[in-house]
Formats: sequence, C-alpha cells, structure tokens
Amino acid sequence: MSKINMNSEIKKIEKQLKKEVSSADHTLNDTSHHLLDSGGKRVRPLFVILSSQFGTKVNDESYRVAVALELIHMATLVHDDVIDKSDKRRGRPTIVKKWDQPTAILTGNFLLARALEYISSIDNQAIHTTLSKAIVEVCRGELFQFEDQFNGKQTITNYLRRINRKTALLIQLATELGAMSSHSTDETVYRLKMIGHYIGMSFQIVDDILDFTSTEKALGKPVGSDLMNGHITLPVLLEMRKDANFKARIEALHAESEPKEFDAIIKRVRQSASIDESKAISQRYLDKAIQLLNELEDNHAKVLIEKLIHRMGKRTA
Repeated sequence: MSKINMNSEIKKIEKQLKKEVSSADHTLNDTSHHLLDSGGKRVRPLFVILSSQFGTKVNDESYRVAVALELIHMATLVHDDVIDKSDKRRGRPTIVKKWDQPTAILTGNFLLARALEYISSIDNQAIHTTLSKAIVEVCRGELFQFEDQFNGKQTITNYLRRINRKTALLIQLATELGAMSSHSTDETVYRLKMIGHYIGMSFQIVDDILDFTSTEKALGKPVGSDLMNGHITLPVLLEMRKDANFKARIEALHAESEPKEFDAIIKRVRQSASIDESKAISQRYLDKAIQLLNELEDNHAKVLIEKLIHRMGKRTA
C-alpha cells in the first residue's frame, strides 16, 4: 500500500461530507451545514481509511463507509443535544438552541438517512448487516443514557456498557468496516474491530475526564456539562466509591438542583485522585489497542494508527 497523507484524506472526506449534507430544503441545508462547519476531529473516517490499508483491495467502498459513519456520528450528536437540551456544541449554538427541537430531530433523521443512502451502493451484505445491527445498539446506548440521567445508584459496569454503545461502537465500526471494505482476512478484521473498541472506550473516558479538567473555551461548552445534564461518568463513580457522604450528594442531584451544588461537586471531582485513576483506566484500554496493533502486518497505516492512539491519549480537548 502507498503512504497515506492524513490531511489529504480529511480534505477529501470533508468535500464529500459537504456534498452529502446539502439539501434542496433550505432549513435542512442550513442546519446540516451549521453542524458540519462547527468542525470535528473526523476520527471515525480516518480510522476507516487507515484500517482499509490492511486489506488487498482498497477502493471507493472505504470512502463511502468513512463518510457514512461520520454522517451517522453527526446525527447522534444532534439527537444528543435534543435529549440534553444543550445550548452549545463546539463553541457554537446547537441546532436545538438556534432553531428548535422539531428541526433538530428532523436534521438528525436527515443525516442518518443520507448516510444510509450513500452507503447503499456498496455490494457487500456483511457490511450492511454489521452496520444495521450496530445502529440498533447505538440507539440502545442513547436510551440507556437517557434512563440513567441522575441515577446515582448506577454501577461502573453500567457506565462501561453505556459508553461502549454510545461512543466505542462507532469507532469500532470504523476500524472493522474499514478492514472489511478492502477484503481483509477475517482475523485482521477481528483484530481491527477490537482495536477500534479499545480506542473508543478510552476516547469516551478521556472526554468524561476533560468535562471536569478542561476549560469552557477548549470544550466548546460549560465545564461539568455532563454532570449538570445528569450523566454520571467514571470520575464521579470512582469518587462515590470512596465517600458515602459524597455518594449521597450525587444520589440527591436532580435537574433542578442549585448551580452551586453542581459547582461544588465539579470542583471536588476535578481536584480528586479519581481523575488520575480514570486516566489510568483509559490508558489500559489504549495499551490493549497497541498490543493488538503490534500483531498486524507492518505498513504505513500501522504507524499512523499508533501515532493517533498516542495523540488521543494525551488530548486536552
């Protein structure tokens, strides 16, 4: 396989994304471009392209998978913001804030439909079956997250299952379908699938850490937004294990709790050892990904995936 220029690949994907989110409907066109223009790391499409380099036949299917997965990811972000009633996403007003709830829901549906339409030309039933099953699981993850809002009695196991469906699954799909699209061996597909799973788990845990340790400017939303939206994440769950009084405070939180109560808890978690403990758990997932990566054949994509893994572990936003 030839060397990959990640910047060129991202530009190619961005160009196709702009084409796919365009619509003759003025409102859908505006809302979809509003979200696309707010940026994004494009982690999922990059992993599709990199994973496709371990097969025997890199073709247009890999790019179709890459663009479709990013559109599905964008759809989940819009629906997330509706459920959480979020005002900001990446430093800009959310669609639900700038327009309204029905428009946001329809935009998410539109992006999902565009993704499925764009990938429909792929003549590989295994890809379609894997993707459709995964979308069902992503929906279940969203439902579990909604049901667990302000549930102070949930366990770390609940949390890990939730983030697996909510975040890890789409990154796992990126590496798995990327490998499948280029006709990789079953063994290689499985290894890349698990690499994506471990990366995805770490990715969400780092997001949950940064929600406490970063800044509003870097996050593009208020610090502690997850907790204020009722999402009890790993740093909080670890801290709850150590202190019964703190656990009781978390269990007493609800949507109408005073801002000062949230602020006090956010400060407590930010200064706690639970942050470093969460980082250690995240790193263990990345170590597992690296271990599996080392079992794959040596090529330029392998080097780039390892660089991405290290960069993701150290990110600050």
